[in-house]
Amino acid sequence: KKLVQPPVLKKTDEGNILTEALKTDSHLGTFLSNCIPSKENGFDIEGLAVYNNTIFLGLRGPVLREWAIILEIEVEETEPGILTLKEMGEDEQLYKKHFVNLKGLGIRELCFHGKDLLILAGPTMSIEGAMRVYRLKHVLEHPSDSLLSQDTGDLEVVFDLPFTLETDHAEGLALFPCFDQTNGLLVVYDSPDPVRKAASDAIFVDIFRLK
Repeated sequence: KKLVQPPVLKKTDEGNILTEALKTDSHLGTFLSNCIPSKENGFDIEGLAVYNNTIFLGLRGPVLREWAIILEIEVEETEPGILTLKEMGEDEQLYKKHFVNLKGLGIRELCFHGKDLLILAGPTMSIEGAMRVYRLKHVLEHPSDSLLSQDTGDLEVVFDLPFTLETDHAEGLALFPCFDQTNGLLVVYDSPDPVRKAASDAIFVDIFRLK
C-alpha cells in the first residue's frame, strides 16, 4: 500500500511560512522571536476548525490581558503536498487576527456549529482553573482583523464545564448527535477522573445538548 502524506505548509529555515510571517506581527512577533515557552503564555496553537477553504487556528497562548486570538488563513497548493498562504481580506493580508474576549482564558479547541464557531476555553498555563464553552457568531463575515466580545454581540457563553481538581482537563470538542438529540456536543478530557475509566482501554466522555 502506498502511504499518502498529508499536505503541509511550505517550510522555511526556522519553521514555516506562517510562523515566519508572524515574527513581524505587532502583537505576536515578540512571543515567537523570543521563544517564550508555549505553556507559559507563549505561542501555542491548540484549536483547529475548517469552513470550506478557510482555516481557523485557536491560540491557547498568548492571551493579551483578557483577549485570546484566533488566526484565520486560506491556503493553496503550489506544488504536490506543499501549501502556501493566500492573500485574503480587504487588505490582502496573509492572515487575519480575531481578538476574542474570553476573560483571560486561552483557546483549547474550536468546532463549527453551522456558521457559528464553538470555543473551548481554559487556562493558558498548566494550572487548574475554570473551563467554559463559548459561541462566536459572525466569524465568517469579517473582512479584516476584528475585536469580538459579548459587548459587541458576537460572543455568548454556552455553558461552564464541571470543575474537578487535578483531573478532567477538557481538550476536545465534536458535534455528536445522540439519544434523538440532533445538537449534541461531545467533550473529551485529558487526565480523566478515575470514575471515567470504564476499562483499561475505555473511558466515559460527556455529551451536552446544544440549543
